[in-house]
Amino acid sequence: MSLPEEELRREERRLEAVLERVEQEIEEAGLTAGGRKEQLVGGKRELWEDLVYDTDDWFEAAVQLTQQAQELSQHATSYRLAQGRAEHLQRLLSNPYFARFDFRETGSGTDEPIYLGTMSIADEETHEVIVYDWRAPVAGMYYDYGPGPASYEAPDGKVTGEMTLKRQFVIRGGKLLAAFDTGVTIGDEMLQRMLGQGADDKMKSIVTTIQREQNRIIRETDHRFVFVQGAAGSGKTSAALQRVAYLLYKYRNYWEPEQVVLFSPNDVFNDYVSNVLPELGEDAIPQTTFYDYVWRRLRHVGDVEHPYDQLEYLLSSPEADDPRREGIRVKASLAFAERIDAYAKTLAERGVVFRSLTRKDKVVFDAAELEAMFYVEFAKQRPPHRLESMKERLLERLTELERKRAVALYRKWLKEPNYLGTEQELKRLGLAKAKKAYAPLREQVAAYAFLDVVGTYRRLLADIDAGGASFPVAEAEWDAIARDTNDRLDVSAALPYEDAVPMLYLLEALHGASRMNRVRHVVVDEAQDYTPLQWAYLRRLFPNAGVTAVGDANQAIHGVELEGGHMASAKAFPAEETVEIRLKKSYRSTRQIVAFASAMLPDAAENEPFERDGPPPDVTVVPEAAEASDFGNLAAERIRKLLAEGSGSVAVVAKTAAAAEDAHRLLAAQGVSASRLTKETKTFPSGIVVLPSYLAKGLEFDAVVVWDAGADAYARESERKLLYTVCTRALHRLVVLARGEPSPFLRVVPERLYASSR
Repeated sequence: MSLPEEELRREERRLEAVLERVEQEIEEAGLTAGGRKEQLVGGKRELWEDLVYDTDDWFEAAVQLTQQAQELSQHATSYRLAQGRAEHLQRLLSNPYFARFDFRETGSGTDEPIYLGTMSIADEETHEVIVYDWRAPVAGMYYDYGPGPASYEAPDGKVTGEMTLKRQFVIRGGKLLAAFDTGVTIGDEMLQRMLGQGADDKMKSIVTTIQREQNRIIRETDHRFVFVQGAAGSGKTSAALQRVAYLLYKYRNYWEPEQVVLFSPNDVFNDYVSNVLPELGEDAIPQTTFYDYVWRRLRHVGDVEHPYDQLEYLLSSPEADDPRREGIRVKASLAFAERIDAYAKTLAERGVVFRSLTRKDKVVFDAAELEAMFYVEFAKQRPPHRLESMKERLLERLTELERKRAVALYRKWLKEPNYLGTEQELKRLGLAKAKKAYAPLREQVAAYAFLDVVGTYRRLLADIDAGGASFPVAEAEWDAIARDTNDRLDVSAALPYEDAVPMLYLLEALHGASRMNRVRHVVVDEAQDYTPLQWAYLRRLFPNAGVTAVGDANQAIHGVELEGGHMASAKAFPAEETVEIRLKKSYRSTRQIVAFASAMLPDAAENEPFERDGPPPDVTVVPEAAEASDFGNLAAERIRKLLAEGSGSVAVVAKTAAAAEDAHRLLAAQGVSASRLTKETKTFPSGIVVLPSYLAKGLEFDAVVVWDAGADAYARESERKLLYTVCTRALHRLVVLARGEPSPFLRVVPERLYASSR
């Protein structure tokens, strides 16, 4: 409900007063940052001067330098905080707050107006808070209550009272554009404004429109492990990132941003969400993909197949009689993880394979000698300690080999008159050349390259006793899987992705398990695409961290059926510390698009669209015999129409990378200039984008053109969720093109839900 004119003027005057206070704080923050920068620069100068000119007492000098370095670090931290505050305050000039509610505490006769923004602002003279940070305890009432009884948990206990007013503002460029009074939920009028906007090349914070169910996720601190099952467009990713901002605020005296890690689906998604935390005044947190982490850990073992290449294989190969497809399913299971753990315990007695280390095709350390070291010389030690002892022994022997080579070079040069220099110079030169000659071997020894992880893994595959309840794969079936794996390891330049984490299990049983003990919290997006075995590995990797995992079982696109589902992953965590939250309402797409996509799913009734209307999806089927150029021309026509209607971002989504490449070429022939998004792409492009289906996950566009949703492309049951995922990327417009017979998943959609152009 819009405000009366007099009330609107009152709010405008208050906005002016708040902006004056923000400008004062910007000036003060600038002076503070400038002063701390001078301290930092001066401290660096003093450190350099002391390093160059000071005392001859090196112990005293070391103590002084350590103290100065600590002071310098404190100055750097102070400067960073002051500079960050100044930058955030600068952003507040455009929009210092977004909401207000009035609260009358029990026993009080007055209403206290509470304004909410992304940063607290206080009156300098009275120290009264004039804008509260949205993460403050009192601010939670705005998201959870409407006018009427309300309460919040303060540090001293529960505070009760009555909310007498709830108001939302649209402020841009320091101007009050609109204000609404609303009820329990964030008002539909505000949501319609926000959701009706076009897609951007960066995800925006949802702090102004957080819904009650999302707020529960953001402020959940009673459980360490939070698993969210959310419909497409339900705001689960946004809520997870807002949750990070909330946790960093709540535990600001104990946590640093680098102690929170985000696992995202790909690099494009990392770029897409990169603005959210800075918008909220928080430093960015470490972001990676599970593949990047695995690749770094195994880089000394070999290259690792990209998971999207594995998925391309599954989407393109036949299902029947495919041992690799079955192998992927089995190797993703907890039963396989248990077999690896059991096998790893036997490696102390037998089974570890070693690799000879060579220099210029000459064996320097023989595999048999290395095996004897491990199983005889250091047999009384635990395997990780054995490897460490072997490394030290081999490095000592390399030092001796370097010394002998240096002596040989020195003696040779003494006999050759063209080598000039003093004896000392020749000795130094000989040692330098010897070290350079053996440097690659030193690197291999330091990286435990003498350990043949792949060979040890092959033995595991051969020794697994298949069959039985604990490993429900028949012996003949497992033999076929093992043969197929060995064949791939023989011919492939990269380790198959399904074998990468199992190899990590083995590697860590020998090296000693990796533990990131300092990490406080881990956020996993698109969690439904993690296998049970990967979840078990993450639990080991972050033993002290809480977890927020967000996903949608209806968007699982493994390409094979895995045990359980997204929410089943929660069973690997202690039940008393775990909470499962479901988000059923979709805010991304129009009601028509949500209904169209949901009709493909067996549990379609669970998804609840936000009541935002738009045109029904446009489904066009072209004859099988149509030329590829005709299909490209049809797509180009649809794209031009979408652009003319105001779509700022249009995604042409094909099933596979090969199909996306064809689409890009055919559109270019029609004069459509589009960016191609591949697994190597690092930044989220704007305008028209052509991409394969699996790279669209987590992204959204004003309009989506589904490239060929015919029965040849989407027919297998494992592809039902893939087509659903593709269609739910669209905010406002959805165009589906199909060649020949349409996908059976389109045929179950009632025709009343789309405007067919057949």
